[in-house]
Amino acid sequence: MKFKLNLTDILTATLLVCMGVVLRLGLEDYPNVSPVAALALLAGYILRGRVLALAVPLIVLTMSDLYFGGYAPKVMVSVYALLALPALAGRSLNNFHQNQKSPALSVASVGATGLGFSVLFFLGTNLAVWSSSSFYPMNLTGLLECYTAALPFFRQTILGDMIFVSLFFGSYAMGKVWLTSKADQLVAE
Repeated sequence: MKFKLNLTDILTATLLVCMGVVLRLGLEDYPNVSPVAALALLAGYILRGRVLALAVPLIVLTMSDLYFGGYAPKVMVSVYALLALPALAGRSLNNFHQNQKSPALSVASVGATGLGFSVLFFLGTNLAVWSSSSFYPMNLTGLLECYTAALPFFRQTILGDMIFVSLFFGSYAMGKVWLTSKADQLVAE
């Protein structure tokens, strides 16, 4: 099935990118509290094109990193890759919800997916930090030291991801219910 861009998807992606950049810059003083993973998951969930969904987190990161500046290339690549992955999972999550009868299971699946990507981000980015820095010895002890030193940031990552996943998916669900009720009212008239 070939995907064709439509105006709704382009406007939605643009809105998600703008929200992501504004929030990421606005949260500058809160390390690792970021909307990017949640936006990527939502983009994959609601946008029909996989490439467009992947573009959302990558553009947010690129635009905001123009302000923040760059960092170690290996770490930067891992951050971009790991924050783009939720966009790929969003479509599967949407498909799961289409076949799901339990609202509680749908909500839990969104939370579990967000938490899973928080853990993956922590493991992947800190592996990149350890392997590209001289702060830690290049052995298992050094790797464990790196992960231990990053635990406060992990807490912030989980906090940010859970807040933004809840906020974005909750807003999307409420908007969908509201639009459906308005459409039903128009049909009834």
